[in-house]
Amino acid sequence: MLINHTPLRIASGVLAATTIEAVRRSTSYHACGWQILDRWAFNSPEQLRVLEAKGELLLLGRLLEQQVVEHEALISPFGLAQRRQGLAEHEVLALSGIYTEL
Repeated sequence: MLINHTPLRIASGVLAATTIEAVRRSTSYHACGWQILDRWAFNSPEQLRVLEAKGELLLLGRLLEQQVVEHEALISPFGLAQRRQGLAEHEVLALSGIYTEL
Protein backbone atom coordinates (compact mmCIF):
# COMPACT_ATOMS: atom_id res chain seq x y z
CA MET A 1 0.00 0.00 0.00
CA LEU A 2 1.24 3.48 -0.77
CA ILE A 3 2.04 5.74 2.16
CA ASN A 4 3.57 9.14 2.88
CA HIS A 5 2.95 10.95 -0.37
CA THR A 6 0.90 13.86 -1.59
CA PRO A 7 -2.66 12.68 -2.27
CA LEU A 8 -3.42 12.03 -5.95
CA ARG A 9 0.20 12.69 -7.00
CA ILE A 10 0.47 9.35 -8.80
CA ALA A 11 -3.02 9.54 -10.28
CA SER A 12 -2.26 13.05 -11.55
CA GLY A 13 0.44 11.59 -13.76
CA VAL A 14 -1.98 9.08 -15.28
CA LEU A 15 -5.39 10.75 -15.50
CA ALA A 16 -6.63 13.96 -17.10
CA ALA A 17 -6.49 17.08 -14.97
CA THR A 18 -10.28 17.39 -15.23
CA THR A 19 -10.74 13.94 -13.68
CA ILE A 20 -8.37 14.74 -10.81
CA GLU A 21 -10.19 18.03 -10.19
CA ALA A 22 -13.54 16.24 -10.17
CA VAL A 23 -12.25 13.90 -7.45
CA ARG A 24 -10.76 16.76 -5.43
CA ARG A 25 -13.89 18.91 -5.69
CA SER A 26 -16.33 16.17 -4.79
CA THR A 27 -17.33 15.76 -1.18
CA SER A 28 -18.01 12.08 -1.92
CA TYR A 29 -14.33 11.19 -1.90
CA HIS A 30 -11.96 11.36 1.04
CA ALA A 31 -8.43 10.20 1.81
CA CYS A 32 -9.39 6.54 1.35
CA GLY A 33 -10.66 7.22 -2.17
CA TRP A 34 -7.57 9.26 -3.04
CA GLN A 35 -5.37 6.43 -1.82
CA ILE A 36 -7.31 3.92 -3.94
CA LEU A 37 -6.97 6.09 -7.04
CA ASP A 38 -3.22 6.43 -6.50
CA ARG A 39 -2.93 2.67 -5.96
CA TRP A 40 -4.77 1.98 -9.21
CA ALA A 41 -2.61 4.52 -11.04
CA PHE A 42 0.56 2.93 -9.70
CA ASN A 43 -0.42 -0.72 -10.22
CA SER A 44 -2.55 -0.49 -13.37
CA PRO A 45 -2.04 2.82 -15.18
CA GLU A 46 -3.17 1.53 -18.57
CA GLN A 47 -6.34 -0.05 -17.16
CA LEU A 48 -7.10 3.20 -15.35
CA ARG A 49 -6.68 5.21 -18.56
CA VAL A 50 -8.98 2.79 -20.39
CA LEU A 51 -11.62 3.16 -17.67
CA GLU A 52 -11.32 6.95 -17.83
CA ALA A 53 -11.68 6.82 -21.64
CA LYS A 54 -14.96 4.96 -21.19
CA GLY A 55 -16.25 7.94 -19.23
CA GLU A 56 -15.33 10.01 -16.22
CA LEU A 57 -18.62 9.12 -14.53
CA LEU A 58 -17.92 5.42 -14.94
CA LEU A 59 -14.49 5.84 -13.36
CA LEU A 60 -15.82 7.98 -10.52
CA GLY A 61 -18.63 5.54 -9.84
CA ARG A 62 -16.20 2.62 -9.69
CA LEU A 63 -13.94 4.61 -7.35
CA LEU A 64 -16.85 5.47 -5.06
CA GLU A 65 -17.92 1.81 -4.87
CA GLN A 66 -14.37 0.73 -4.00
CA GLN A 67 -14.02 3.49 -1.42
CA VAL A 68 -17.20 2.39 0.34
CA VAL A 69 -16.20 -1.30 0.35
CA GLU A 70 -12.69 -0.65 1.67
CA HIS A 71 -13.76 1.96 4.22
CA GLU A 72 -16.49 -0.30 5.62
CA ALA A 73 -14.04 -3.20 5.92
CA LEU A 74 -11.50 -1.03 7.72
CA ILE A 75 -13.99 0.40 10.23
CA SER A 76 -15.80 -2.89 10.85
CA PRO A 77 -15.26 -4.52 14.25
CA PHE A 78 -13.01 -7.10 12.56
CA GLY A 79 -11.02 -4.44 10.74
CA LEU A 80 -10.57 -2.31 13.83
CA ALA A 81 -9.49 -5.32 15.90
CA GLN A 82 -6.97 -6.32 13.26
CA ARG A 83 -5.61 -2.76 13.07
CA ARG A 84 -5.22 -2.69 16.88
CA GLN A 85 -3.17 -5.88 16.56
CA GLY A 86 -0.80 -4.07 14.20
CA LEU A 87 -1.97 -5.17 10.77
CA ALA A 88 -1.65 -2.72 7.90
CA GLU A 89 -4.68 -1.60 5.92
CA HIS A 90 -3.82 -3.80 2.94
CA GLU A 91 -3.51 -6.82 5.25
CA VAL A 92 -6.92 -6.16 6.79
CA LEU A 93 -8.45 -5.79 3.33
CA ALA A 94 -6.86 -9.05 2.18
CA LEU A 95 -8.11 -10.90 5.26
CA SER A 96 -11.57 -9.45 4.61
CA GLY A 97 -11.52 -10.79 1.07
CA ILE A 98 -11.55 -7.32 -0.49
CA TYR A 99 -10.06 -7.18 -3.98
CA THR A 100 -8.09 -3.93 -4.12
CA GLU A 101 -6.90 -3.90 -7.72
CA LEU A 102 -8.65 -2.28 -10.63
